[in-house]
Amino acid sequence: MKHISLIISIIIFSFSNLKAQNPAYFKAMESLVTEIQNAKFGSPLQLLANKMERIATTEKTEWLPNYWVAYCYMMDSYAEKDDDKKDQLLDKADTYLEKMDKLVKNNEEVEIMRANIANARIAVSPSFRWMKYGSKIDKALASAKKLNAQNPRISLLEAQGIFYTPAMFGGGKDKSKPVLEKAIEQFAKFKPVSTIHPNWGLPTAKWMLSQTDK
Repeated sequence: MKHISLIISIIIFSFSNLKAQNPAYFKAMESLVTEIQNAKFGSPLQLLANKMERIATTEKTEWLPNYWVAYCYMMDSYAEKDDDKKDQLLDKADTYLEKMDKLVKNNEEVEIMRANIANARIAVSPSFRWMKYGSKIDKALASAKKLNAQNPRISLLEAQGIFYTPAMFGGGKDKSKPVLEKAIEQFAKFKPVSTIHPNWGLPTAKWMLSQTDK
């Protein structure tokens, strides 16, 4: 436990130091990340993605701008009606996921994003894609758990998988309830490394939990 606390302290110190060295980067990121995370589900994020892409182009060694671009495209895919356009958006998300893989290793948020994008691919055509992408989700979440099993977004994605799986295949809203409750408990304890790190998911978990008894 002391070893983990030391690692977390070093990470927080490193980001605090970077913030002091590059205040313009942090200011721009904080503003955009706040807008992205506070956006209502279904709200178009393309304009925010464009702004974040410009930061990613400038700050070539930072993985977080790439993360948020991927997040925007992944979220926009759910709002898109045309299946081909959904895949095009997810292709863009994958491009930025690949950039993250080159910039950072052993990061649970990157693995969670990998699972998220695979989940969005399934949503395009669930009956045809669940076999191909379901295993990718399981693998990514297993990797994320090894890195930080207390990250609430892992439990949230697991709960989503159960929630949207038909009861005849072992899923259902009622079965997702304990996993959603676990996610909400984890959100209460979760502290993001900084204001520009991922901290999304709690409203979704609460909404899904509210649906489990209906």
